[in-house]
Amino acid sequence: MKIRATGICVCLMVCSLGGSYAGSAAAQDTVVGKMGNVEIKTSELQRIIDAQPPDVRKQITSGVTELDRLARNELVRQSLVAEAKAKGWDKKAEVQFIMERAKEQALLQLYMSDVLRVPSTYPSEEEVKKAYQANRSAFALPAQFNLAQIFISVPENADKEAQVAAQKRAADLAAKARAKGADFAQLARDNSDHKDTAPKGGELGWLPDGQILPEIRAVLDRMEKGDISAPIRSATGWHIVKLVDKKPPSVRPLPEVRDALIQQMRLRRAQDMERKYMEEMVSRTQPVINQVELSKLQTAK
Repeated sequence: MKIRATGICVCLMVCSLGGSYAGSAAAQDTVVGKMGNVEIKTSELQRIIDAQPPDVRKQITSGVTELDRLARNELVRQSLVAEAKAKGWDKKAEVQFIMERAKEQALLQLYMSDVLRVPSTYPSEEEVKKAYQANRSAFALPAQFNLAQIFISVPENADKEAQVAAQKRAADLAAKARAKGADFAQLARDNSDHKDTAPKGGELGWLPDGQILPEIRAVLDRMEKGDISAPIRSATGWHIVKLVDKKPPSVRPLPEVRDALIQQMRLRRAQDMERKYMEEMVSRTQPVINQVELSKLQTAK
């Protein structure tokens, strides 16, 4: 008989009711909602609220509308549970097995979230700064361009006459747009075929590097703020582009990413603590597997 060790991994995702079950002593045990024969009392609803993570709990209690939705959802849930029990589903062996596994998983999640609780003092300000400096590339922002355009629609498979007409129209509009004193926005409103941007004077707004058509992006490096391009051909037509402004590649500042960075650091610390906890448990008592018996469960080929 072959014996070998195996590792164990526990998911530490917090379940939907994974918080404290303290409840509110002030809550009166009166009926707050009813659906058929199912009732839900104030104290029961308070327990559900108290069991939520802090951010969810704050959202639920922010107004009567959210509390009403919670009460209605709970009444529907309990009504469905009662219906399932009335039909004997809770007596089925396969359902009982799944229910027992769910209870164990809930117990395990709550237990492990307490055992592996990350200290509230982590990370320190110095640790946050070091993590930021070590991962600056993760907070990089690409170059951005504030653009406006006049668009002349003509697909690549259009007949030659339409192609020539569209190219001439684009060339004429580019010349007018580049003339001294020209009003680019008005030309776009009057002539652009792009229905979304034409009413706004052709404004495309700020676009990151990766969201700009390659044909247009290739031209932008040769343009300065305020420049207007010659007609640029794409698969859908001709673009006369105005470079309103541009921003070079940059890195998001620490104050802007602090909260997300701290959340990532705390999650990583919890994962490290979990791995270490599992390794220590396995080192104390090695799991053993009976390979002969295990092979009996293998699907026949």
